[in-house]
Amino acid sequence: MDIEVRLATAQERTALEEFYNREGQNFQEFTTRAACTPVGATLETMYVVAVTEGMVVAALKLDIGKDPKLGKIGFIEHFEIEDELEHTDLGLKMLNKIIEIAEDKGLRALDTLVTESRQDVINLHIESGFKENRKEVYLRKDFKARIF
Repeated sequence: MDIEVRLATAQERTALEEFYNREGQNFQEFTTRAACTPVGATLETMYVVAVTEGMVVAALKLDIGKDPKLGKIGFIEHFEIEDELEHTDLGLKMLNKIIEIAEDKGLRALDTLVTESRQDVINLHIESGFKENRKEVYLRKDFKARIF
């Protein structure tokens, strides 16, 4: 199977939406959310896709923002690969494409957050030259739903 990894085009919006829906994600929700990286407002957003026979089989979102200390950095999120292709080198190809884009755009760093339980994804990033920067604990206090 010949798979092309590249930047998505505007004409692929429907294909991206279909892909993310298959992966259980709501593409409309995260495209309409206010663009914001952990370091501030997004300057630029793009999607990298893997396409075969006109069908998106992997995708990720890259937001570029500005860190006051570092300069322009990229933030990767919504990185998904079709289940049947997860144990191939497609993830590595996707990350290599992002690294190429980051170098072309003169970014100072690439960041991402990965759930601790996804050791396979963490290992993929480490294999691509990422290093663990810190661990965080996500906390929430739930309240009863109010009628008014």
